[in-house]
Formats: sequence, C-alpha cells, structure tokens
Amino acid sequence: MTSTEMERLIREKLGAAGLLLVLDEYKSQFLEFPDGLFAELVLTDGSKLLEVERIGREVRESLKKQNVDLDVIVRSVWIVKEIANPPYGSPLGVWRIPVILASGSETRAVEVDVQYDVVLDIKNRIAEKALDETSAVKEVVREFIEMELSLGGESYWDPIRYPQREINGSALSYLFLHTPVAQNLGIRR
Repeated sequence: MTSTEMERLIREKLGAAGLLLVLDEYKSQFLEFPDGLFAELVLTDGSKLLEVERIGREVRESLKKQNVDLDVIVRSVWIVKEIANPPYGSPLGVWRIPVILASGSETRAVEVDVQYDVVLDIKNRIAEKALDETSAVKEVVREFIEMELSLGGESYWDPIRYPQREINGSALSYLFLHTPVAQNLGIRR
C-alpha cells in the first residue's frame, strides 16, 4: 500500500463518520517509509480527538491484517485562550501559572511551572523598562506554550495527556534566542 492509498482510505473513513471537516489539510501528513506508513492527523477541534483516534486504530488494525505497518498520531491544534496571573510567594520555588487552551469547542487547563530563578532573570532584564513582572512572565509563558504547541510529528506536546510544563533557565535562554519574546518585551537577548 502506498501513502496515497492510505490517505484515501483514512479520508474515506473520516468522511463516512462526518469528521473530515475537522481535519487540518495543511498540517496533516501521510508518509511512506521503507518499514511502513505514517499518518499524522491534525484536527481543528479537540472535541473530536477520541472519535478520530478510534478511526485511526481501526485503520491501523485493518492494515496490520494485510501485513502493512501504520503508525498514526492524532493531535489537535490548540491556541492559548487565557493565562492567569502568577501567584506570589510560592513556597515551592516556582510560580505555577494556570493556562487555558482552546481547540475548536474544546478547552483544557494546563499549568506551567516557572522556576523562581527564571522569574528573577526576567525581573532583572525588565528592571529598566516600564513593564511589570507579572505581564513579562505571562508573555514568556505565552511564547513558551505557543512554541510547544507548534511542534508536530513525533515531538508534539499533548496537553491532554501531559497538562504540566516547566520553564527553567535553559528554556528561557532558548526562548530569548529563538522566539520574538525578548523583542516583544523590549529587552536585549
């Protein structure tokens, strides 16, 4: 079986279940490798994940009977809907910040632990700016979550299964070097 045939089969199954409209045509991929097939089904509505995962399992099992290996990843496109204000005086040495994500009609709460040394680093970097540390930390959290959500394929972050993230010093350095967050905050990298 070719990747084109596998794609056609999956699209037929999704269409028959009324789920083809939630498939993100630009982010989904159907690939062929020497040891099997790979499908990444990216959805625009997280409320349909379980239904599409079921179809993916059915197609995988059907192809397995024909001695065709298929690896299927089903994920959803999430956006940051809301970031709560960070707490002050956390005894854990971290600021645990609640974040609400949305994918179509589905929402999920996740938490981002910001190490206190990261908070101090941000505070020091904005000391001469007219910014408050709460807004700056929230901007860093937003950029971090958006970066995590932008990953696809085998390295995607599933906020349903893993609702906890952490920003440590290395993550902050990466953000300042590879995302616009430093520029957004008006600070030097």
